[in-house]
Amino acid sequence: MNLCLMDFENFRQDLETKLNSIVGFELQEYHFTPHSFGSGILAYRIKGLNHKFIYDGRENELTWQVSKPHEKYFGAHFSELKRFDGLNIDKEELEIEIINSAQQSV
Repeated sequence: MNLCLMDFENFRQDLETKLNSIVGFELQEYHFTPHSFGSGILAYRIKGLNHKFIYDGRENELTWQVSKPHEKYFGAHFSELKRFDGLNIDKEELEIEIINSAQQSV
């Protein structure tokens, strides 16, 4: 797949394929607005934490946020973990950040 042409739906599929090979997860939210510059929100429950990916299609910027441990998704307080240009997170970086965020929450 050409990552330059990846839209938010392709990103979701790619991210979930990578997550499946790393850790169990539960989808909490999926919102894609193709007519609003292709922006979208993805949220997953991973190892007791909520991980939210917010894509600003206009700015072509992806923000990865994480909640405090054991918070329910709705009402959770998120802090920024990382920021990326475009819709690409490699598997190694994804795995490292999930492990680090889980360890910091203990």
